[in-house]
Amino acid sequence: MRAAALEAAGAIGQPLVAEAPAALHDAAWQVRVGAVRCLGAADPETAVGPLLGALADVNLDVRKAAVLALTPWAARPEVADALRGATADSDADVRAYARRALAG
Repeated sequence: MRAAALEAAGAIGQPLVAEAPAALHDAAWQVRVGAVRCLGAADPETAVGPLLGALADVNLDVRKAAVLALTPWAARPEVADALRGATADSDADVRAYARRALAG
């Protein structure tokens, strides 16, 4: 339920910027993915820091969602650096999305 609420808030353009960063530490990976997608709809000043941290999540779905959420901000130096790091991720999808974001 929390995962869906977070994701839906981002999808409608009303990201829960107070709740999403804390949800990145939830035990359930689904909630963490929802938080990442929610933050992807926030302004970059609020979202980039927590999303950069999500690139180190133990779950590949969270890392993949973080790369996708960061893609619109790939021109920012700190995001580009993190995406370059993600091109060495253990998951092929994460690596591919990171390369695509940097090429974009």
